[in-house]
Amino acid sequence: MDELVTRSADGEIEFALSWPSRRQPSTGAEATLGCLRVCLRGRPVWHGVDDRTGVDWTWIELLEFLGEHWLFLSVEDGCPLGVAPTTAPRMLAAAEAAADRLPAAEAEFEREQIEAYRSTHDLAEALQGAVSPPLWVVRDGNVGWMASSAMTAKTSFSEVLRVLTDVGDLIALRLDGLSDPRSIQAVMTWHERDGHDRLRFIEAVTGYPAELVAEVESVFPSLDERDADTLVSNELLAAARLVGPQPLTTLQPIVEAVRRARKVKTSKLDHLAAHATEAIGSVADEPPYVQGHELAGWLRAQPSIANGSGRVNPDELLRSWGVPVVEVGLGLLNVDAIGCWGPHHGPAVLLNTDRRHASSFGRKRATLAHEICHLLVDRSTSLPLVEVLGGRTARHVEQRARAFAAELLLPRELAGRLFLSFGGQDDRAAKSLRARYGVSSAVLGWQVRNSNVPLTPASRHFIDRLIGE
Repeated sequence: MDELVTRSADGEIEFALSWPSRRQPSTGAEATLGCLRVCLRGRPVWHGVDDRTGVDWTWIELLEFLGEHWLFLSVEDGCPLGVAPTTAPRMLAAAEAAADRLPAAEAEFEREQIEAYRSTHDLAEALQGAVSPPLWVVRDGNVGWMASSAMTAKTSFSEVLRVLTDVGDLIALRLDGLSDPRSIQAVMTWHERDGHDRLRFIEAVTGYPAELVAEVESVFPSLDERDADTLVSNELLAAARLVGPQPLTTLQPIVEAVRRARKVKTSKLDHLAAHATEAIGSVADEPPYVQGHELAGWLRAQPSIANGSGRVNPDELLRSWGVPVVEVGLGLLNVDAIGCWGPHHGPAVLLNTDRRHASSFGRKRATLAHEICHLLVDRSTSLPLVEVLGGRTARHVEQRARAFAAELLLPRELAGRLFLSFGGQDDRAAKSLRARYGVSSAVLGWQVRNSNVPLTPASRHFIDRLIGE
């Protein structure tokens, strides 16, 4: 019996595909009748009558699925509506719930996008006529996830693609020499899976519908991939994806602002970033806010981060690291900033002067602190190109950055202790701490509440009002 066992380098994902003895098949279905077992983190998620056997099926269907949808599998970044990677049913439920909260016309479009994502990223869709547990392939920047009904596995995305390539190559090899039209077409589609025209590629990378791509593609005149043999994403396309579908007049200044961000060297920042991921390694499996708090505590403990009174000035930190902060009108009220740090542009932070509360000093500082989190731990993982604060950046990444920003500017323990030291003079305490640490009322309120210090009913009500400001 011929057998292939291919697994990611860390063993998180494993596909075992075997064929019975070959009996001169005449069709692709006959040739690829075999047994496939898929394990995530060592546990079978696709298996036969028991955990030790595989699923018996005609695996030409999987090759057809991979060949047809390879573009979207390989370049479509992030889950629908920015939901966090988790089990397939939870991702689907979270995305549908997010769509339900949108206005009717927008919700309908997003539901169509959710279904399109599921139909191109769930390998179970390949098994025509079989009932099989979902098996989603999800790209999260440079990180790859495979998610079934109750199990997920995370590894590098390049490893996910390598495993799927091994499986596809084995099935294609099984069809070698067959002359039936289905086999010939399946093998041809597989071998030509990376050959796509520019418009189709932009559609897959940005998530824009085809008719909108035709309208806006002119804003990418200098894309490196225009004349390249292999199409690759870049900062401009990533920014377009994260601001969501926009008409030409809105998208053009956004792309132009990212294009103007020049490539700079940031050796001090890079040195810190090299140790930042290690600093939160002990809480890697904890909720995102716990990671954010841990990272902020680590950074505050580094030399020259906080001044003598404990205040951190994120604009000065970015300047000392060589990261430009540029104020520019982006034409969107809901976007606070764009951070870019790919191979051609940045690192840089583009502050949107058109954002809501643009004049708020505390919000500006929180925005810059938020981007510092991404610069430290997300450039090599979930956000290798761009982040849009207020856009479609994955929620788990944004939750960590929000917690980090608040904790960097005013640690919870410090906020609670100093607030109590004013002896019930809550208004005076708030004014003093906002000025001393340069935070907004909302950040102050959340940090005091999350410090878990004992508060009187009047002070709890006061904190609630601060959070609502």
